[in-house]
Amino acid sequence: MQEGGILQQAKPGALAIDMTTSSPALAVRLYEEGKKKGSRVVDAPVSGGDSGARNGTLYVRTNTGIGLNLRNAPSTEGDIITSFKPGTQVKVLKRGNGWHYVSVNGKEGYMSSKFLSAYNVSYTKPVKSFTATLKNINGGSVVNFRLYPGMKTKIIGVYPVGTKVTVLEMGDNWSKVEIDGKTGYVSTYFLKY
Repeated sequence: MQEGGILQQAKPGALAIDMTTSSPALAVRLYEEGKKKGSRVVDAPVSGGDSGARNGTLYVRTNTGIGLNLRNAPSTEGDIITSFKPGTQVKVLKRGNGWHYVSVNGKEGYMSSKFLSAYNVSYTKPVKSFTATLKNINGGSVVNFRLYPGMKTKIIGVYPVGTKVTVLEMGDNWSKVEIDGKTGYVSTYFLKY
């Protein structure tokens, strides 16, 4: 929030993602400052936040609809031991670069650190439905409409920029919407409201 900083230079409608390990108070200050400027600020700590960093307790935070995999090796090539739904408490036994060795409900293994957070919050929040318009922040002319949240989920439609949608649940990364009577998901970043 310094003079000439990213929030000072952001144009109305811009999205800033704070991926630092900071306090909840700072996250609220950044959000409020962005709101004053007409921008959105999302707190998305990669490795956990201040309390998680101190005591090693983190929470699963995914938006895939299927949870986070516990693996026997620190990579997506490792065998899946089991999966845990968003909000599940995780005890970090050893921090790693991109993967943490954790204990969850008596099972030990590796979890991707980018899907762990110090804050037990849901990615999507029910909202009073409202109308939004599709936009493409990458400059494209269409937006993918998916069956579930996530870049690797099935695409059930492709809609042009400017299409009106009804937002049913709003998330940090994915929002549940209705288009032409069908329910699915679009990236929240591709909604103009």
